[in-house]
Amino acid sequence: MDTNQESLLYKALFEAAADGIIIINSRGIIESFSPSAEALFGYAETEVVGQNVSVLMPKDDAQRHDGYLNSYMETGKTSVIGKGREVTAMKKNGDVFRMHLSVGRADIPDSQVMFVGICHDLSPYLNVVKQLERVDIRYRNVFESEGLFIVRLTLNGTIILSNNAYAHQFLDDRIAGDNFLNSVADSSLQDAQRLLSLSHHGLSSEIKMPLMMSHDDTFKEVEWWFKQVKDNTGYHIQAVGIDVSEKVGATNEAFFLKNFDSITKLPQLDYVQMLFTESNRKDHDCYFMVFELVDFERIRVLNGEVLADKMLGELARSLGEKVLFEHFSRLQASRFLLIMKTHPTKPLEQQIQIIAEYIQTELKNTIGDISSDIRVGTAGFDPQKDSFACVVERALMAVEFSRQQNVFLSSYNESIHQAATRKKDIQKMLIEAIRDFNIDVYFQPKIDLQSRRISGYEALMRWFTDEYGYVSPLEVIETAQELNVLFELDKCVMKKALSIIKTLPHIFTVKSPVSINISARNFGSKRLIDGLILGVQDLGLDPRSIEVEVTEDALLTIGDQVQSSANALREAGIKICLDDFGTGYSALSYLGKLPLDNLKIDRSFVIESENESGRLMLEAIVSIAKSYHLTVTAEGIETPEQQAFLASIGCEYAQGFYYSKALPAKELPAWIDTYQAE
Repeated sequence: MDTNQESLLYKALFEAAADGIIIINSRGIIESFSPSAEALFGYAETEVVGQNVSVLMPKDDAQRHDGYLNSYMETGKTSVIGKGREVTAMKKNGDVFRMHLSVGRADIPDSQVMFVGICHDLSPYLNVVKQLERVDIRYRNVFESEGLFIVRLTLNGTIILSNNAYAHQFLDDRIAGDNFLNSVADSSLQDAQRLLSLSHHGLSSEIKMPLMMSHDDTFKEVEWWFKQVKDNTGYHIQAVGIDVSEKVGATNEAFFLKNFDSITKLPQLDYVQMLFTESNRKDHDCYFMVFELVDFERIRVLNGEVLADKMLGELARSLGEKVLFEHFSRLQASRFLLIMKTHPTKPLEQQIQIIAEYIQTELKNTIGDISSDIRVGTAGFDPQKDSFACVVERALMAVEFSRQQNVFLSSYNESIHQAATRKKDIQKMLIEAIRDFNIDVYFQPKIDLQSRRISGYEALMRWFTDEYGYVSPLEVIETAQELNVLFELDKCVMKKALSIIKTLPHIFTVKSPVSINISARNFGSKRLIDGLILGVQDLGLDPRSIEVEVTEDALLTIGDQVQSSANALREAGIKICLDDFGTGYSALSYLGKLPLDNLKIDRSFVIESENESGRLMLEAIVSIAKSYHLTVTAEGIETPEQQAFLASIGCEYAQGFYYSKALPAKELPAWIDTYQAE
C-alpha cells in the first residue's frame, strides 16, 4: 500500500504511539497493526494483517461491520468518521472490553481509500469510575491510576481532590484548592465555563468534552468525561481525562504532510485552492504570479540537495515575511505561486514589476555569491467570471512563454494562450504521429564536387499537420525531448526511411547511399542500433547503401556503449558520418576514437567562406579530416562560388539549395532527370 510507510516520521509515530493504531482498507482488511495494538489485543501483527478487522470484535458487532463499511463506501454517509466513540472489542483470548475508538479517513494518491483507527483501552477508566461511585473519597489510592487525570470539583469548578497525575501536571503537586478553570487554556475556556454553568442545573448524563489544558507554557489536549455525582457532602462533578496530545499531534502532523510542502512549509496548491474558494472573494480583483528560479538545477548541482532545499526554504520564509500576499504556494521544484491583491490606485503593470523585481533581489540575497535569475508569468483574476484553476493555468502559460522567449516577465494575453494551445496540440499530435508512423521523410541530394554526379542523399524528417501546417524539425526534436520520446522519434524516422529506400532500389544504391540521422542521445542505444541493422537485413538492403549521421556532441559521451554501437555499424557494413562538425564541443583528439568515415561541415562555416578567415577555417577543417582519413561533405551550398572554393580545397561532397532542397521520394526521379540533363 502507498502510505509512505518507509518514512522515518511515519515509523516513529506508528511505533511509539501509546494508543493502538490500526489501518484498514476500504474492504475492511487490516493493512497495518501497531505495537501498541499488539499489546492491547494480544495478537502479533503477522496474525491479523490480511484479515478482516471484524476479528477484533464480538460476534454480533463483527457480523454488522462489513455492512456499515459497504454502506459508507456507497453513500459517503456516516456518523463515525472523524469522531470518537466507545465500542466493545475482543482480545485474542476471547476477553471482551470497552475501548475508545477514533476513526479517520485517508485518501491515498493512487485513489485507494484507507481508514485509520486509534484505539484506547477504557477498562482502567471505567474501573476507577465504578470505584469512585462506591467508596468514600478517603481512599485516595483509587485515584492513582497511570495515564488518567482524575479530579473531583465543586459545581463552581473548585478542585476538591485530584490524583497525582493531574496534580503533578497542572497543580505543582498540590492536590486541591485551585479552580479547574485556571488549568484550562484560553482556546477551551469558553467550553469549560459552559460545562460548569450546566452543572448548576444538573447533568443528567455523562458528558464527554475535549479541552486544551495548560500550565507553565505546557499544553496538553485532554479528552474529559464529566459526570455529576452525590455524596454525603452534596453534589460534585467527577472528571476523568485521557491525554490525547499524541493523537492530536499525529493528526496535525498528518494534516501538515498532506497540505504543506515539507521544504518551504508553504501550503500545497490544492489546499490554497480550497482556502481561496472558501473565502469567496467578490469584493476585489487580484492577480496570480508564478515565478521560477532559472538556474536552480545548477544551484542544486553545485551545492547539493540539502543546501539547495535550505535555500528554497529561506527564500520562502523571507518572502513570507516581507511580501504582502493573499496566498503563497510552492508548485514544484523551484516554481512558486503568489496570489496578490490588486491595488486600486496603482497601474497593474507597475505593481507586478515591483513585486517581480523585489523577488529577484531577495533571491540574490538568499543565494549569496551564486547568482540566479527568475522568470515570471502573471494572470489577472476576475472574481465575477474566473475560476481558480483557470487562472493558475494562465499564469503557468505566461511563465512558460517567458522561458521560451528568454524574457524576465510575461503577462497572460490571447497570443500567449494561442501559443500555449498550439504547443499542447503539437505535443499531442506528435505522440500520435510517432505512434502511427505519420512522420514524413524527404531526401536531399549530395553531389560529388569533382564529377558533379549524384553521390547520395540525406534522409530528413518532415512533419505536416492539418491544423498548423509544416512544423520545423527543430521544433519536432525539442518537443520530442520535452516529452521524452526522442528514441521513438528516431526509430520512427529510421523505419520510414528504410521502407522508402526498399521501394526505390534504382535510386538508392551503393554508389548513392542514404544517410539516416540518429540523435547523439540515442547513438549509444544498443536497442536502436540493433534495430537499424536488423531492419537493413530484413528488407534485404545492401548495408553499403545506408549511412548513419550523428552530431558531434555524441563524442562527449564516448563510452563502452557508444563505442560498441559504432563497432556494430562498422561490422554490419554501414558507414558513419559525423554531422555539424565544429558547432559542438568535441575535442580533435576524439575523432580517432570512433570508426568514422565522413565528416560533414556545418553550413555556418560555408557561409563564412566569403571572407578570408572563413576560408582559412574551412581549409583547416578539411585538413583535419584528411589527417584522419575521412571524406568531407559540406552542407548549405547556395552559390557556384562556394562550390568552386570547396572543390579547390579538397572537399569531396556537397549538398544545399544550390542543387536541391529536400524532396519527397516521389519527386526524386523527375529531379534526377532534370539535374542530369543540365
